[in-house]
Amino acid sequence: MTTSPTRALALVAALTGVMFGVPASSATGQSATTAATQGHQRFLLISTNPSKEGGTIAGFGPIHAKGTDVVVNDHRDLFKFPAGNVVIRHRTAKGGTHESHDAKTCYFRFSERGTWTAVSGTGAYAKVDGGGHYRLLGQGFGCDQHQPPKVFSVTIRATGQLRY
Repeated sequence: MTTSPTRALALVAALTGVMFGVPASSATGQSATTAATQGHQRFLLISTNPSKEGGTIAGFGPIHAKGTDVVVNDHRDLFKFPAGNVVIRHRTAKGGTHESHDAKTCYFRFSERGTWTAVSGTGAYAKVDGGGHYRLLGQGFGCDQHQPPKVFSVTIRATGQLRY
């Protein structure tokens, strides 16, 4: 296991937004101001930029929309959606981080798993509640630990229950 700036950039970008988007429209067509919307929620973040934290996130479930993940710190993200914002707290599971680097091929890989919780919201999501699990996979090619990798991708998948 090695720790490198390349891996650190990728991990930050992944965790950053790793996680969670809380989109804007309900799958049932109910207005968020008149009735609670709840159910199984999935979030997806895919990034190919190792130098930028956060990014575009999509939500599928009770909240179904495209948004933007803004990293607040190592354990919190702000997801901005057209109908409001959601703050997500995430924690890595004990033993949930793995990384590797092959010096001959310059291939690196890192993964992480953990839990997420919706801790607050604004707009339609002012009463957001819920949480679940996430998995992150980052990989790419980069030999110089002081430069961004030549090829990079990180995918974060989060699933769980959400209510707003």
